[in-house]
Amino acid sequence: MPESKQRLLADAREPARLTVEAYRRRGGYAALQQAVSSMTPDQVITEILTAGLRGRGGAGTLTAEKLSIVAHSTDEPHYLVCNAYDADARSRISRTLLARDPHRVIEGIALAAYAVGASEAFLCMRGAESAAAAGIRAALADALDQHLIGASVADSRFALTITVVGIDLGFMAGEETTLLEIIKGRRAMPQQRPPYPTQFGLYDKPTAIQNIETLANLPDIIAQGGRAFRTLGLPADPGTKLLTVFGPEVGDDGGTLIEVPLGTSIGDALRQAGLTVAPTTARGVVVGGLLGGVLPLSMLDTRLAFDALDAAGTMMGSGMLEVLPANTCMVNWAMRRSTQLARESCGKCVPCRVGVKRIAGTLEGIASDLGVKDDLGLLDEFGRYVPDGSLCGFGVHAVHPVVTAMKYFAGDFSAHLEGKCPTGTCEPARAHRFTTKHVLP
Repeated sequence: MPESKQRLLADAREPARLTVEAYRRRGGYAALQQAVSSMTPDQVITEILTAGLRGRGGAGTLTAEKLSIVAHSTDEPHYLVCNAYDADARSRISRTLLARDPHRVIEGIALAAYAVGASEAFLCMRGAESAAAAGIRAALADALDQHLIGASVADSRFALTITVVGIDLGFMAGEETTLLEIIKGRRAMPQQRPPYPTQFGLYDKPTAIQNIETLANLPDIIAQGGRAFRTLGLPADPGTKLLTVFGPEVGDDGGTLIEVPLGTSIGDALRQAGLTVAPTTARGVVVGGLLGGVLPLSMLDTRLAFDALDAAGTMMGSGMLEVLPANTCMVNWAMRRSTQLARESCGKCVPCRVGVKRIAGTLEGIASDLGVKDDLGLLDEFGRYVPDGSLCGFGVHAVHPVVTAMKYFAGDFSAHLEGKCPTGTCEPARAHRFTTKHVLP
C-alpha cells in the first residue's frame, strides 16, 4: 500500500488534524506546485487518465473523462464541486478525510480545478457546525496564508477560491445535480440528465463534480505518476478504496474505517476489519450502504470492484460493508430497508415515490404472513419498473435490497408465504391484508 495512504489511516487515529506544516513535511502540496509551474491542464488530465482513476462516489466513472469534458468546453466560466456529503450518514469516509487530512483534500480540489480551468470551487459536506467543518475551514485559512489557494496559487497565474457549503438535508442531498440546486439556493431535488453537469451544471456552466475520496487521490497521482498508481488494484479498477465496515453487533454510530486495494474480496476486507464471519454469527453482508444489496456468505469471494459488484446485483455505493446477524430474516430486513428508502425519496418521480413505498408495503404484508404468491411477481415488476422510470440514481438503485434478498434468500420469502418466519424473529406488522375493492362490476 502506498506510504501516503498508510499515513492517511494512521492520521485518522490521531487526536488532531494534520497541520499544513506537517502535511508539507511529508511532501504535501508538491504535486500542486509541480502542476501549476511545469504542467499544462491537459498534462494533468493525461496523468489522471494514465492512472485509470475511477470515481469513488459509487458510479465508477473515469475521472479523467469528466475533467476533460469540462476542460475543453468553450463556455466560460468553469466550476468544480467536491462532493464530501456522505449520503449515508453512517459512512466515516468523508468526515475522516476532512477532519484528519484536510490539506490532502484541498490539494486534490486545487489540482482538479487547475485541470478544468476553474477559478471557483465548492466543497459540499454534512454538518456546517461540525468538527470536520471547523477543521477544513481552518485548513483553508492556513492554505490561503501560504498562497496555496487564493489569487496566486503557489506564485503562479492560477487563482482559486474554495467555498465550504454545509448541508443537512438527508440522503438525497448527496446526488450530484441536487448538490448544484442546493448551492444555487433552490429546492433539493435532482434534475433531468442530459444535459449533464459537465456541460450544463452550476449556474448553467460546465461543472466537474467529483467525490472527495476521488480528489484525495490526485496528489499522489501527480507527484508519483499515473503508472505508480496502478501498482495496486485491478487493471480496470486501479488504486485503493476506503470502506466503513460494520459487524453484526455494531450500531449505526460504530464502524471501522479500512483501506483495501480494489479487487480485494469481501471476505478479506472483513478480516482486515477484524471480523470473522461464519454461519453461526452472520446471515449475509450488505454491500454499498443504504442503497446496497445483500449477498450470502457463499459470495464472500466476490471482489470489491465496480463491475463485479454490479454483476452481483449491488454496488460500491457509500463504500460500506454491513454484516447481518445470523438470525436476520431477509424479508424483514428488506422491508425495513425499503421503508427507510421510501422516507428518503425526494418524491419528484412517481415511480420512485410510489414504487418504493409499494415495495415496502408488499414486504410488510409478506412479513406479517399475509402474503400471496402473486406478491413475488409484483415485487419483480417493481424491481424493473422503479429503476426504468426514475430520474436519478436513488430510484435506479433503491430496488437493490428487495431484488438481492429475493434472489439470494428466496427460501425466506417462501417460508413466509407458508405462514412461518424462517428465523422465528418476525412479528406481524399488521393483521389485515389490503385489497383493491371495485365499485363497478
